[in-house]
Amino acid sequence: MNKILARLLMVAFCTALAPVAHADGPSEIRFATEAGYPPFEYLDPSGQLQGFDIDIGNEICKRLQAKCVWIDQSFDSLIPGLQARKFDLANSTMTATEARAKVIDFSEPMYIVPVRLAARKGSGLEPTAESLKGKRVGVQQGTTMETYARQNWANNGVTIVAYPSYTDAFNDLAGGRVDATFQEAQNAIEGFLNKPAGADFELTGSTVDDSPILNEPIAMGIRKGNKKLKKTVDEVLREMKADGTMQAFADKYFQKDNIRIAP
Repeated sequence: MNKILARLLMVAFCTALAPVAHADGPSEIRFATEAGYPPFEYLDPSGQLQGFDIDIGNEICKRLQAKCVWIDQSFDSLIPGLQARKFDLANSTMTATEARAKVIDFSEPMYIVPVRLAARKGSGLEPTAESLKGKRVGVQQGTTMETYARQNWANNGVTIVAYPSYTDAFNDLAGGRVDATFQEAQNAIEGFLNKPAGADFELTGSTVDDSPILNEPIAMGIRKGNKKLKKTVDEVLREMKADGTMQAFADKYFQKDNIRIAP
C-alpha cells in the first residue's frame, strides 16, 4: 500500500468516527472557482471539476452535511461576485493579502505555495529585474504574481503580460510570445511542463521567498459581515488540518516541497 493511499484511508477512518458537530451549519454552500489552474482547480477530460481546492470544498460540505454548488468563473471576478452575493465562498487559490482583506473577509489560512518562473530549458532566467530586463513575462490578471511583477519588474525594463488564465500564458510561452511565466510552481508543472507542449521548458531560477505578498497563505474569500459562515468554515478547516485530511489531499496532488499546510 503506497503512502498516499494509506493516508487517505486514515482520513476516511477518522472522518467516519468524527461526530457531526455542525448541525446548525448551512444546508447549501455555493463555491466559486476559476477552473483553469491545475492541480488546484481544473476540469478533467469528462468535464468534471477536480483539484486540491475542490477536494477541500467538497469535504467541508460533507462534514456539514450541506449541498455543494460549484460556480466556474474568472479569477478577477471572484471578489466582485462575492460582494454581489452571487456565491458564498471564493475557493480558487486566493492569497489572503492585506489589500483584499479590506474588501472581503478570509477563512482560516489553508496552505502556502512557492512561486517560480517557467521558461525554456537552459534560459537561466531568475525572478529578478536584472535577469528579466528586456523580457516578456506572462502572469494571470488579478493574481499576487501580477501585483509582484508590476511592482518589482515593470519599471525596470520588463514587460508584464497579463492573461485571463494561465492556460493562455502557457500557450504564448510555448509559442515564443513571452519569455517566461510566473506562477505557483505546481501549477506550471501540472498545467504545462508535464504536457507535450511543455517538453522544452522547465522551472527556472529560485523560489521567491523574500516577498510578503508571495508568502502569505491561501484562504477562502468570504463576504464581509458573513460571520456565521466564516465561523463554521473556520472550525471545519481547523479540524481538517488537525486530523490530517488537508495533508492527505496535498499528498494526492503535489510534489514534495511544492506546498506547505498553514499552521
